[in-house]
Amino acid sequence: MKKTSLLIVSIVALVLFGGAAFFMRDLMFGGVKGTYPEVVGNYKDYSEQWISYEVVGCLGNYAESTESYSFIPTGHEYYYIIWMEDGSIMPMSVSKKADKEYLDALTDATYDYADGTTDTIAIPPRTFIGTVKAQESKVEGYYKEGLNYLDIKEKDGWNINYVLFDCTSTRGGTILLVSAIMLIPILGFVSYFVSASKEKKKKLSPEQEFLPQ
Repeated sequence: MKKTSLLIVSIVALVLFGGAAFFMRDLMFGGVKGTYPEVVGNYKDYSEQWISYEVVGCLGNYAESTESYSFIPTGHEYYYIIWMEDGSIMPMSVSKKADKEYLDALTDATYDYADGTTDTIAIPPRTFIGTVKAQESKVEGYYKEGLNYLDIKEKDGWNINYVLFDCTSTRGGTILLVSAIMLIPILGFVSYFVSASKEKKKKLSPEQEFLPQ
């Protein structure tokens, strides 16, 4: 009975995880489908696809979050207010230390330019690749607080985007995650057949055990 239950659970898990992998195929193998300005208007149609944008200016960090498992930190996310090339504003998140350091340096360079200290933003622009999605309500609240602090308001002519440009995932990381999940039902099948083989062997007589099967 236990073996039958294991087999059924493994089959169901394989179907579910296989379906999830099918719908995530663009994140694993697809190319960039557009830029942030091109897709932000109907971002839900691009929720499982890669998007790019060349970041030229940054107005600072407005939130941070820590992911944890059993109270053990497993990763961090850093949220930034991006000053877009056309003068619009957008939220963006990163998780890599190198990305955070770049955006922190770009923030300083952006304010030097805005204050008139430099004639251009001294840090070269950089293209990021990520996905687009709605911000969580708590994070969006911090975003609005950051905009208020900077006195950035739509009534003053600013074009403010609220769709998050999420650059915390990579193609390689997505493939590894899906592969690890797919191992669960596969291990279930292996466990089932190993158990069945052992049980069959137990039923053999001592004479039969040594004969070719």
